[in-house]
Amino acid sequence: MQALSEFIKEIKNDPNISTLNEAQTRRSVIERILKFLGWDIDNYNEVKLEYAVETRRVDYALQISGKNEVFIEAKKPQQDLENHQEQLLDYSFREGVKLAILTNGILWWFYLPTRSGVWRDRKFYTLHLEQESDEIAGQFDLLLSRENVGSGKAVQHAESILQEGQRAKTLKENLPKAWNSIIKESDSLLVDLLAEKAEEFCGFKPKDDEILQFMHSHRDKWLLSSELAQDVSQPTKRPDTTIPRQTENQTKKPKRMQIGNESYELEYGYEIFVNTANWLIDKGVLNLDRPFKSPRGRMKLIGDTIQNEYPSGWKKLKNDFYIFIGLTPGSLVSPVF
Repeated sequence: MQALSEFIKEIKNDPNISTLNEAQTRRSVIERILKFLGWDIDNYNEVKLEYAVETRRVDYALQISGKNEVFIEAKKPQQDLENHQEQLLDYSFREGVKLAILTNGILWWFYLPTRSGVWRDRKFYTLHLEQESDEIAGQFDLLLSRENVGSGKAVQHAESILQEGQRAKTLKENLPKAWNSIIKESDSLLVDLLAEKAEEFCGFKPKDDEILQFMHSHRDKWLLSSELAQDVSQPTKRPDTTIPRQTENQTKKPKRMQIGNESYELEYGYEIFVNTANWLIDKGVLNLDRPFKSPRGRMKLIGDTIQNEYPSGWKKLKNDFYIFIGLTPGSLVSPVF
């Protein structure tokens, strides 16, 4: 496709390209591109000009073994293509042609005419000769070369482009709706996630109503589109979910940790620090001169006073020691001996 790429560069650099009339565009641009793509322009049985479709005509009908494979409607470079789509798709649909192109030589619109649905949605790809030349040549080869059209690969590639485009469009339209639904309804899983993450920083787990109040106060900033927001004066209740939540009458399996041969039940994350420190105190390993070391600095165990640097976030241990628990898993402490 190197020769086609060089030709596209030549077109882009031609200052007179926009002045061509329709006949010149066909001869100097469209037909030369078709030649690069393996089509025999001089073979009437392969490239039919002014092909009759009932009482009307399409500019090019590309045929293989007598079967119409591609219809191309040509306009001059200055002409807007918008008003000619429906006519081309009608021609193509009537003849059962799976691939159609509307072009002014510079802009190339590709269609799958026999696809179901609204006719405007059958346009699946646009090539503009101002784009990167090698990329354009590669896409021309995939979608319009005689070899790929004849083998059916061109239509397969076209179908994959259309499906991916429709998927991207659906995601673009609906992901914001999904996000807004989670925020507006205070989704149960989001409440749990925020509570667990807050516990890592606070040393205790916030209550559901505290999380809901926080989410409500910031709700308008998190919604992606104001028209989807619903005005409410109070935080919503935690919604029911398909995953049953634990009640007071249900048996909840406790979280546990083990140090040596001893096992501890855990309700809060900070108890990991507390239990570890108490165990080390029992073993005589920790005292006032043996601090905990963390990547963010040394967190000392102290006796009957609380460090002024951290007025809160301390828990009392055995033997009147205290430990600072305002740590996250990223700064998990380890003893230094």
